[in-house]
Amino acid sequence: MKRILSLLIVAAVVFASVPGFADTSGKFQDGFKRIMTSPFQVSNNVRTEGNNAKFLPFGLTGGFLKGCFYMVKEMVGGTMDMVTSPIDSLHK
Repeated sequence: MKRILSLLIVAAVVFASVPGFADTSGKFQDGFKRIMTSPFQVSNNVRTEGNNAKFLPFGLTGGFLKGCFYMVKEMVGGTMDMVTSPIDSLHK
């Protein structure tokens, strides 16, 4: 419970500090959104692969593994967007 509360506090501070950057053009918010919505990749891929599979257990397993891969990919991409958002605003 403490961990969730601290995560919510950090998220609130991050959202409150975004206007402090010099015109990040939404890249910081997009990165944060990518990180927060990345767990939905697992359920989306499990559903899609399960519906397309001829043998359901293989479809569910493949969808879970594919979803985990895409979740990590979205988290890394979102983190990179958040980290590099101040750098892009310096070059404008």
